[in-house]
Amino acid sequence: MILGGRGFRAVLLAGLALSACAAPEPRAVNEEGTRPRPDAFPRMPDTPDAFRAELRGGQAPGCPLRGQAVHLGGGRFLTAAHLVDGVVPRLRHCTGTPIPTTIRFNGRVLPVRPVRMGQGYVEPGVGPLYRHGEDLALLQASAVPAGPAATPCGAGPMPGQPVLVLASRGRAAVRAGEMVPESRADDGTYADLPLSMVEGESGGGVFDAETKCLLGIISHRPDAKPQHVRIVPASVIRAFLGG
Repeated sequence: MILGGRGFRAVLLAGLALSACAAPEPRAVNEEGTRPRPDAFPRMPDTPDAFRAELRGGQAPGCPLRGQAVHLGGGRFLTAAHLVDGVVPRLRHCTGTPIPTTIRFNGRVLPVRPVRMGQGYVEPGVGPLYRHGEDLALLQASAVPAGPAATPCGAGPMPGQPVLVLASRGRAAVRAGEMVPESRADDGTYADLPLSMVEGESGGGVFDAETKCLLGIISHRPDAKPQHVRIVPASVIRAFLGG
């Protein structure tokens, strides 16, 4: 699921369309201000969805939620907090027994539990917002599956940087847009991508096109730009994970 709004509003995206900007290709940098070596991060395997997992959960009977997640290794998966923190069912006034959250990864369906969650709240007239822009949840699977593990980048994405988005339909190649702060500094800053996505894409991974490190997690759609999506950037992911 992808929600729109200044933070998020309950508007679902339709259509997956690629868009590229004509800005010159930038030089991605790490925290030390230098470009990482191509071998500084594990290469993305040839299979487009090698890191990608599918998430299911929500609130029965009227509020099932579906989205994406990224495997970090050791049975840990990173996704968008609004898929698992109960905010969306509350906004929709759903009642009923919660649906257990599961992850489908590498041919297996695994129950997962949250071990860390961004702090979300609802702003009247706006929708859900997250302190420090941490629309993130770290989930632990009941078993450790085999499969490649993604590594967060040191920083980025930079405007114009080529990125790969692991969506449910495969890879989408696009160039990153500007960093966009929320209205209040405490609510963080997101990176903009000129890419519209279908319902169920929240939590998907965005990767550096060269090094294949994890640059972001898909969060929400801005109301003013329906053909764009906002992502939680690498610096916020590293701070959230404690790295």
